[in-house]
Amino acid sequence: MAMKRFRLFSIVLCGVMIVAGAVGGKTAATASAGAAAPIEEEGLRVSVGTFVVERGARLALEIVRSDPCVCLCDPVWVRAVTLLDGFGETIREEPLDTPVDAIEWLGQISLARGEGDEPLPEGAYTILVETSAGAFSASAEVVPTQQVARFGRFSASASVCGLELRVYRLITEDDAGGEITLRRGDRLMVALAGNATTGFAWENALLYEYAVLRETEEPEYRAKPHPLEMVGFGGTFLFRYEAVDTGPQSFRFVYRRPWESVEPEQVLEFAVAVY
Repeated sequence: MAMKRFRLFSIVLCGVMIVAGAVGGKTAATASAGAAAPIEEEGLRVSVGTFVVERGARLALEIVRSDPCVCLCDPVWVRAVTLLDGFGETIREEPLDTPVDAIEWLGQISLARGEGDEPLPEGAYTILVETSAGAFSASAEVVPTQQVARFGRFSASASVCGLELRVYRLITEDDAGGEITLRRGDRLMVALAGNATTGFAWENALLYEYAVLRETEEPEYRAKPHPLEMVGFGGTFLFRYEAVDTGPQSFRFVYRRPWESVEPEQVLEFAVAVY
């Protein structure tokens, strides 16, 4: 079984129903997407789906906590990420060498076998995130590009006890010049490697009076952890968007020092079509 590390970015969701329950036959509580369900016992189980993507797509995953905290306010640790096929069989499992605080964890997964090799065939898959509080799962449906629009609007957020799982379509430098297809309600994360300590920064150079994809948070820079706690080791610039309307939108990200009037060090351009 091929193994691949999920060290980069974190979790997104699409959900109609969330189920929170304890192991061992205990009573479960349910809540609609976006609502909070009280958790009386350990063994949290959150299930959301379905995120529809083209073959070869990569997804970003993250867990966020409401403020103020509702319950389960102690730290929650991510332990492993597993990719399952439609029959519940493991395609690959990625335990973390050291558990990571769920609020600081960002993960990514490529819907492919092995080290980003052959894209998975069309069909249903499940991404399972195991934590110290229980399990989060997100369903993914791999379909031909022309069929993405058939699945209708997507609900991209859901939470239990103030903990929310989010699933994003992930864009990196490898997607330069490409075009991706999203549904209204889908989330998009752009994750670009850089080093803020050099004065360089990635920025979105195309701004629209009305955008099909709306930026949901301020751009974020996450320094890469270094075992010797050295500074200036580089990191990742993160941009998060949500598809709020249908139509096309172009993106152009540039890597430069804001005060310099020179050509950017790097440029990333790609297009998005939202249905």
